[in-house]
Amino acid sequence: MTIMKDKTSKSIRICCYVALFFCFIWAVSSSINLIANLFGDDASSIDWTKNTVLKVVILICYLSGIVAMIWLCIKAVLNTFKGLRENTVFPKSNVKLMFWIALADFAYLLGFWNLQILWDDNLTLTLSDTIFITPFFLLFFAFMYKVAADAVEENNLTI
Repeated sequence: MTIMKDKTSKSIRICCYVALFFCFIWAVSSSINLIANLFGDDASSIDWTKNTVLKVVILICYLSGIVAMIWLCIKAVLNTFKGLRENTVFPKSNVKLMFWIALADFAYLLGFWNLQILWDDNLTLTLSDTIFITPFFLLFFAFMYKVAADAVEENNLTI
């Protein structure tokens, strides 16, 4: 039984390290893209006098979504590492994070799918199906994670 537990724990740790690596790559590439788009040659073509509120909202959704997603993912991975040290595969501290990840993903996708509004004043707000489907699935998995965390906690209390 401990061999299976050790293999599972090792696999989870590897996945967590991979997730941290991808968070780092996402943060670096997003920073490079942000600098290139907002401070490079394209920045001069953004007309902040037209549709200013919409442009600011889109930019805030995009940037806050990226920052929140990366931070929440790192926090969830760190909680998972802590949970593994305490022999808990589904740490209860990750439940709220999962719901926040769904909200951050919605904000990110709303900003991402509408970034073109910054450069083209003739466009309207795009509400793609992806903006709603991906956060919905994240919410679904957050509820499933909550059920698993509750089951693990109940199992640990059973004598």
